[in-house]
Amino acid sequence: MSIEKNDTKTNILDAAERFIVQGGYNSFSFRDIAEAVGIKSASVHYHYPTKGDLVAAVMARYTELFSQLLPNPKDERLDPRVLLNGFINGFKAKIVEQRNMSLCTMLTSDKSILPDEVCTELSVFYQLKLTWLSQVFARLDQTDEDTALMQASQLLACLHGASILVQGTNQPVFFDHALSSWRKRCD
Repeated sequence: MSIEKNDTKTNILDAAERFIVQGGYNSFSFRDIAEAVGIKSASVHYHYPTKGDLVAAVMARYTELFSQLLPNPKDERLDPRVLLNGFINGFKAKIVEQRNMSLCTMLTSDKSILPDEVCTELSVFYQLKLTWLSQVFARLDQTDEDTALMQASQLLACLHGASILVQGTNQPVFFDHALSSWRKRCD
């Protein structure tokens, strides 16, 4: 019985994530989720009383899965250039190859209408990326925390800007153009 309940929760989260990536926070209702999963709307409410609860759970799951994919940036056996290049490639795969905006980009564009619990989870995700990138830059350039954080912020801004440029122009080549100077750091 609990396996079935977990499957239902997973299916609800999967459906909500697809809707968000396609159209943002306001792109779906609980009725849409229920229809996509093949359950009643009341069942969605049973698992997630509010839309904010649901989207916060989607974002928390996304953060957890993302964090599991990140190698330890302090592992001396791993070349920081390879780590940085892998991060950029992962972003490119989502934006260019899958032709999607990322979940966090879509939610950030809706930040003014997001409930507090979603904003909190979104902030946790961005902080995870900034911390990880800062640790990579600290090793790459043998630099202090403040400089590493500045570089991490700049790269993250470039990645998100490149994703918007690619989607807005429908020209994937702009991703590589925008990231060319960062790629040179990985050579």
